[in-house]
Amino acid sequence: MNICNLRNYYFHTGPKFFSCVYIMPLGRPAGRGGIITIKKSIFVALCCLSMQAVFAAEQPRSVPVQVVEAVEVEIAPTTWVPATVIGRDDSRLAAEVSGRLEDVLEVGDRVEKGDIIAHIESTMFELRVAEAEAEIIPLAAKLDFYRRESNRLEVLARKNNAAKNRLDEVSSDYDEYAGRLKVARTRLALDKDQLKRTVVKAPFTGVIMHRYHTKGERVDVGDLIVRLINTERLEIQAWVPASSIPYLNPGKELRVSDNKFEQTATVRVLVPVGDDVSRLYELRLNFENPNWTAGYAVRVAVPMSNKRKILAVPRDAIVLRPNNIKVFKINGDGVAESITVKLGIAQDSLIEIIGDIRPGDVVVIRGNERLRDGQKVLLQAGAGQR
Repeated sequence: MNICNLRNYYFHTGPKFFSCVYIMPLGRPAGRGGIITIKKSIFVALCCLSMQAVFAAEQPRSVPVQVVEAVEVEIAPTTWVPATVIGRDDSRLAAEVSGRLEDVLEVGDRVEKGDIIAHIESTMFELRVAEAEAEIIPLAAKLDFYRRESNRLEVLARKNNAAKNRLDEVSSDYDEYAGRLKVARTRLALDKDQLKRTVVKAPFTGVIMHRYHTKGERVDVGDLIVRLINTERLEIQAWVPASSIPYLNPGKELRVSDNKFEQTATVRVLVPVGDDVSRLYELRLNFENPNWTAGYAVRVAVPMSNKRKILAVPRDAIVLRPNNIKVFKINGDGVAESITVKLGIAQDSLIEIIGDIRPGDVVVIRGNERLRDGQKVLLQAGAGQR
């Protein structure tokens, strides 16, 4: 017997390594017969390798997945519309008298209700008040004289007709001066009101957002001076399509989001008059969020129809293919079954599916990208199964 060397050759096929063993003489093979022996050994090894590869292909490896159950839920189709946080009290304060601005607050200044925001030069109005007060003095004196004269003549008129005629004359003068005095007092009240309007006061607590005129400039009646916004009473303003009106009423709660945080807001009012250009309707909502300030951009989920019952799965269960949309359902034997579906309405992480899926069916939400129809699966620990 020839002394032989045992050698082990490894072959790589896919994910595994297979080996075959053959005997090779230590010495140089004798002629053609030795070469034939080596060729036969290699042929046997390749046959073993092919058989092992076929065996591995017939038994595919289980794919780890996470699953959930398809559920029936009631949701309403919604559309997200842009919205803005605004101050419920937002006033552009204008000058009510003409004159030079002696003082006006800066942008960003905070004021309480009744605080002075601007002051218009008041010298001319003060003089008018003084003039009106001076006009009242002689009229009041004259009226007092005719009152006393009338009382005296009433006593004399009881004794002779001459005194009675004089009484009628004095009474007429009394009535005339009473009217003139009333006009003078009315003019004084108007002048005092004009003087009062030289001081612009805050109608509510808020912050100066914009200043249209600065100190030293002249303003006329109606010229804007500042814009004041109440930063304590905020609400959300949105514009919605007419199709949403039947599903919006005061007190209804809607979802509001700023793409980072989502909360609910309550409909305060829907203005039933559409914009002439956009044909949209104004919606106002009450909310509570100290981090949202006036001018903050948010979105509102507006319903497009009433709620209805649908079959829904998480969005992660959907597998998009070039020609169709699939969901992998796991049967009782732990085998994945590819189901072609159509998509419907969505809300949050759930989406409606229409196909051969029933409530309670187990669908894959993790690992479905590499799944094949009929492949066995292995449920991972911590799967979000309901």
